[in-house]
Amino acid sequence: MDEKEAAALIREHWPIIVVLVGCFLIAAPMGTYTNWDAQLEFEAATNVLTHGFPYVTTGLLINQPPLGFYTAAPVFGAFGLSYQNGVWLATAFGLGCIVLVYALGTVLYGKKTGLVAAALFGFIPWHVYMSRIFLIDNQYLFLSLLFLTLGVLAVRRSSDKLLLMAGAVFALAFLTKLFAVFALIPLAFIIYFSLKDNAFKLSARRVLLFVLPSLVLQAVWFGGFANQNFFGVYFSSDFTHPVLVANPALGFLPIIFVKSAGWFLFIAGFFSLALALLYRKKLAAHLRLDLVCLGTIGAIMALDMLFVFGFHLTVPYVSAVKYNYVALPFFCLLAASVADKGWALIGGVDWGKKIHWVRPVFVGVGLVLVFASLVESTLFLNAWVGFVAFGVDSVTYYGFNVYSDSLGRDAVGQWHLAGLVLAAAALAVPPLVSLLKSRVNAKSAV
Repeated sequence: MDEKEAAALIREHWPIIVVLVGCFLIAAPMGTYTNWDAQLEFEAATNVLTHGFPYVTTGLLINQPPLGFYTAAPVFGAFGLSYQNGVWLATAFGLGCIVLVYALGTVLYGKKTGLVAAALFGFIPWHVYMSRIFLIDNQYLFLSLLFLTLGVLAVRRSSDKLLLMAGAVFALAFLTKLFAVFALIPLAFIIYFSLKDNAFKLSARRVLLFVLPSLVLQAVWFGGFANQNFFGVYFSSDFTHPVLVANPALGFLPIIFVKSAGWFLFIAGFFSLALALLYRKKLAAHLRLDLVCLGTIGAIMALDMLFVFGFHLTVPYVSAVKYNYVALPFFCLLAASVADKGWALIGGVDWGKKIHWVRPVFVGVGLVLVFASLVESTLFLNAWVGFVAFGVDSVTYYGFNVYSDSLGRDAVGQWHLAGLVLAAAALAVPPLVSLLKSRVNAKSAV
């Protein structure tokens, strides 16, 4: 890529660059967080560096796929073996996830939705805390979003090459954490709708192209290097050696979602869905994508509910933020899609008729809800700099203990305000410029 191409790329995508800077200003001053899982995973990554395998104190391999720990080991080798360096790796993957939410949103709905969804995702406390703790979750989510973006492109272009690439990235995601399998749900919905439209033909050859990289990598690690049963990849210790919960609270998932992501994200999402239903003829394509998001969210939450209430497993209950992490980008996409829906609705407005002003009002309400979600997330992060707990009571929670915090609360607030201003500007300026250009062009035509 030469200088002209790089400059053109920056001009085209400068808003997501500004949003990324804003998200970095939100996450970086939050300090470094830890908990029991993080310390265990840090120990496994340390042993990759010192012994070549992700061992833990028991002398056995950690009960997780290995790739995330092998990714961390070179970082420790280059920058020093410290927990803080591991957290910065998680932060880097967290920022990468924001870029891929932008890419996935752009591929599905359009660039406006992608940009808004990226900002929402980058500000949500759930993601911010996961980006400031040494866990492999951001790594698998990064690879899952990348595979899903490639998979959607492969289906839409009916490309075997892209399908193989998507399969290879999925294999890496699955070898990082088994939860990557949840990312197959939205791809299955996309394939289903494409089959109905005869836009994509599913064959045994294409299925093999997709699954072959996963089978090879699993056979190499679980059947070779790890000296484990090959089918061990499919059975987490959460299921093989379960700890049971007797009386889980029925509303644990809604409570955890609201506590970790805020009210306004979900209000904005339901409002965006209602807008698509209200104008379903004009927004038929958007409504179908909304169903993909809803189906994905519903399927993942239903699986978690099955694990908790069907099998009474404790880990899916107390660590619901991990089990449902893949659903979070789709909440953001659903809420953010009001941007492209609004553009489609406003584009058909006859500004001379008062009744048509209802559409801009609806769109305005949706955008206000999106901005309120950003503000709500920022205020929450300002209030919860130390210990954080997302859960249904004081016993069953997923906690983040503060490990080190180099900035005081006032300094954190200043960084967060700067991040919010940058993100808001990146979201507001492009559509305003486009509106002004369209009005100028309309007057010139007259």
